[in-house]
Amino acid sequence: MSVIQDIELKSKKGKRLYIGIYILLAVMVIVQFFPMLWMFLGTFKTDPELTSTIPTMLPESWKFSNYVEAFEKYDIWKNLWNTVYIIVMSILIQVTNSIFSAYALSVMKPKFGNIVQMVFLATMMFSGTALMFPLYIQMTQMGLIGSKWALILSSSVWAYSITWFKSFFDNIPRDLFEAAKIDGASDLQILGRIVLPLSKPIISVMCVNSFMAIYNDTVYPLMLLPEQKDWTIMIRLFVLNTTGTPRPSHMYVLLVVATIPSLIIYMMAQKNLVEGVSTSGIKG
Repeated sequence: MSVIQDIELKSKKGKRLYIGIYILLAVMVIVQFFPMLWMFLGTFKTDPELTSTIPTMLPESWKFSNYVEAFEKYDIWKNLWNTVYIIVMSILIQVTNSIFSAYALSVMKPKFGNIVQMVFLATMMFSGTALMFPLYIQMTQMGLIGSKWALILSSSVWAYSITWFKSFFDNIPRDLFEAAKIDGASDLQILGRIVLPLSKPIISVMCVNSFMAIYNDTVYPLMLLPEQKDWTIMIRLFVLNTTGTPRPSHMYVLLVVATIPSLIIYMMAQKNLVEGVSTSGIKG
C-alpha cells in the first residue's frame, strides 16, 4: 500500500506532497551515504590532508599506493581469509543446527519438546560477558585456544535463530505435511522438498543476522584467537584503534575494506530479506 494514492496524485496538493517526499528521501540518502563517501575518498589522501584542521572533500593528489602499503603492512588478505572462513563455517553449522532443531520442535513435536524449547530460550537470558570465562575454560580443556574452530563451535548454536525458524515453520499450513505423509514421504524428505524451498527468505534473514553478529564481534575472537595470524579484519581494526598507532591513510583503507563485506551481503540478500521480514509473522 502506497503512502499517496493515485487519486491523490491528480490534485495539486497531492503532487506537492509527492515531490516533497522524494526531495526528503533524496536528502536523507545523501546524509546517510556522505560519511561512507568521505571515508572512501580519505583512502586516497595523504596523512597531512587527513590530519589537517581544514578538511578537504577531494584529495589534492590521489595516492593509490595507500592500499598497497596497508595491505602489505597489516597482511589484510590473511585477515580477510580468516574472516570468510570463520563466518562461512559458523553460518553453515549454525543454520543447519537451527533448521533441524526447529523442524523437530515444530513439526515432529517430540516428548518434552516444550521443555527443550524453554531451555533454548533460557540461554538467551545470559549475557555474553557472563559466559566468557566458562567458554574459555571449556575451549582450553578441549585444546582449541588459538584454533579457528574454537570461535566456530562457540557460534554454532544460537537460540534466537532456532526460535525464528520454529516460528516460521509453525506458520506453514499443516495440510502440506499431512499430504506429504500420505504420499509416503519421510520427515527428512518433507524437510528437504517442502520446508526448505519455502524457507529461503527466513534462511537469508538468519544468515545475514548471523553474519553481522559474528563479523562485528571482537571480544570472543580476541579471547579465543590470541595469535595475529588467526585474526579477523575486525580484530585487526580493534587492536590498531586501541593499542596501535596506524597512519591515518592506512586506517581509512582498513575501514573501507571492513565495510565492503557487509555491503556485499546486504545487496545479495536484499530481496529475500524483505520477503523474510514480511512473511515471518503471517499465518499460512
